[in-house]
Amino acid sequence: MLFADDGPPPRGEYVLGQGFSRDMIACRRLVPDARMWPAELDEGSEDGSRRRIDRRSLFRIAERAGQDTADAWAAAQLYAAIAIWGAPPGRPMVRALRPLAQDAAPKRFAEALQVVRGEGPESAYKALSYRSRLWINGLGPSYFTKFLYFGGYGAKRHMPQPLIMDDNVIAALNIVTDEPWQASSEHYGRYLDYAASWASELGTADDVIERRLFQIGE
Repeated sequence: MLFADDGPPPRGEYVLGQGFSRDMIACRRLVPDARMWPAELDEGSEDGSRRRIDRRSLFRIAERAGQDTADAWAAAQLYAAIAIWGAPPGRPMVRALRPLAQDAAPKRFAEALQVVRGEGPESAYKALSYRSRLWINGLGPSYFTKFLYFGGYGAKRHMPQPLIMDDNVIAALNIVTDEPWQASSEHYGRYLDYAASWASELGTADDVIERRLFQIGE
């Protein structure tokens, strides 16, 4: 059972409010090109240089990037924000930001954004996979599915929604389904189908399921 008898919580704070406080001056120093810095991260000061970054703020950046999917810098800004948000608190985010140092990264992120919003999440997953046409060295499924989620969620209502599939989600799927799971395009598609089905049965959003799986797998 994914949730207690009272069912899933509202999507608002449970999903969109998931976030962390970051030192944005320190984060900015880690971004390899000033054009990759999203201005939205300079808003909402908490204390000095610290800002809170949550899923809601990332969706704002994604909305801007989605308005012009040919804008490679906007796509790179979305990934930079995702890397800053996605790094576990207290852990260095250098590794998560490293893919942006490659010259081809902004263009490939922009193309991946076009694919997920046009052809759908499974096609985008395949395109970003190791040695595929949009592969970016150092960018694995844990982070590129975050990019697909924020960049493509809600773009195609009739298809399963792109969701994050990191190690915690995979661990939870192993527990909940009693089936073997791994990071692959085939298993990603199966996971999206499961999440859509569970969301429909429970009367909730697909990313509420993902958020719950993340908790189970922690």
